[in-house]
Amino acid sequence: MEQIAPSTLNGRLREYFAGHHYDGLFVASLDHSPTEQLVGEKWHTSALILSARVEHSALAHELGRIANPRTCKLTKWGRANPHYRKRFCSSLMSALSRHRVMVFAVSATESSIAASEQHFIKELGGTSCYRRDVLDGRARVSMGPFVNVRTGDQHTVELPGNQAPMVLFIAHFLRRIHQQMHVALSAQVTWNFFGDKPPAGAGGAFDNALAALLGLSNQAGQLRWGYFIEGDIVEIDLLADNVAGLLNEIMRVPQRYPQKFGDETRGDGLLYWERWTT
Repeated sequence: MEQIAPSTLNGRLREYFAGHHYDGLFVASLDHSPTEQLVGEKWHTSALILSARVEHSALAHELGRIANPRTCKLTKWGRANPHYRKRFCSSLMSALSRHRVMVFAVSATESSIAASEQHFIKELGGTSCYRRDVLDGRARVSMGPFVNVRTGDQHTVELPGNQAPMVLFIAHFLRRIHQQMHVALSAQVTWNFFGDKPPAGAGGAFDNALAALLGLSNQAGQLRWGYFIEGDIVEIDLLADNVAGLLNEIMRVPQRYPQKFGDETRGDGLLYWERWTT
């Protein structure tokens, strides 16, 4: 796995926050491409979009008008035609420059995610409650027991073996960004997530595992979760889907996209994108 120096991200955030007031409260959108489990694809990408006053809603509407002139709305990346994808790609950075929005992304090969499983769980502070076994010929992972601090109840989460590394990958990415925002702002940071329903729905194994991992020994603030009742129809949800889909496609077939994306601050927008390989 490529080692990312915390000072790199921290420096970018300090520069971006300079001269602007933030109370530490942000609205967050999150999505992943192609899926939340290891399925034989070479690349996986997670995209996190943050703004203090839901400014990424206006960004989503602007990109929807450009990418989809007929409906003026974003559509699911997996259902979009090449013309839509080209327009979205060519307009992303110029539109981002007009909105106070932060885009964080990480693209990683499946092999790097699988190889980093123990690294992720160690850094998340969950080594003592993470076990991998083979049951009936299939790899399974159990996490727990976790204790509900309000009720004292204990529960253990069971996950398929190919899904657990992706939960760790996503949780590790979110915790790193959250921690570095906390350091850069010198304040508690709260993210209110509004996103697509997770695999198996809210309260399912994936949702419970992610929530438990993100709550382990976190002194930087809170990550609060909420899901839209219907998936793939809300603009800020589709924006994260489109960004994750675009960046993952660039990694898979770079020859399709002559535009070069890198870490940059342009106008009011910030793009921070990590790429991991073994």
